[in-house]
Amino acid sequence: MSRKQQVDSAEGIARRLVEEMGGFDRSLSGLTQLVRKFSAIEFEVPELPDADGYLFQYGKVNWFPEPTFALGIVRQLEVVDSAGEHESYVQVQFELRYPLDEDLDSVGSHSEWWFPGGEVSFDSWLDSVDRAAISNRIAVKAPREFAIWQEMV
Repeated sequence: MSRKQQVDSAEGIARRLVEEMGGFDRSLSGLTQLVRKFSAIEFEVPELPDADGYLFQYGKVNWFPEPTFALGIVRQLEVVDSAGEHESYVQVQFELRYPLDEDLDSVGSHSEWWFPGGEVSFDSWLDSVDRAAISNRIAVKAPREFAIWQEMV
């Protein structure tokens, strides 16, 4: 059994994973494969059902200079203080960014969480993300960029 990783090292671990893979297929399927590999890494989080969860989200975003449609999967990890009390969450973001066109603009937005302990297994949930209706629309488009980053919320 490998030791659990520190939450603050999650972004670096994600980046190394992409490097070790030699990059990845920049499609929704490629993104879910990357997240599946990243999900195998255990982090030091409390033994609570909502301490290590995932968010699939997409939609038009307005914080870039050019019109952008972002699609991503987030891994959210709980951080606790020395007394074991909730302090914050670290979110590791895996995001594909596309030029916004009329087709993607018409899609709207979507967000969907998954946490352990629910009725749906992680593999089943990630398979459903891979088959999401948006996959057909973005399959014929090239992402402008792919980004990994970590933020505390």
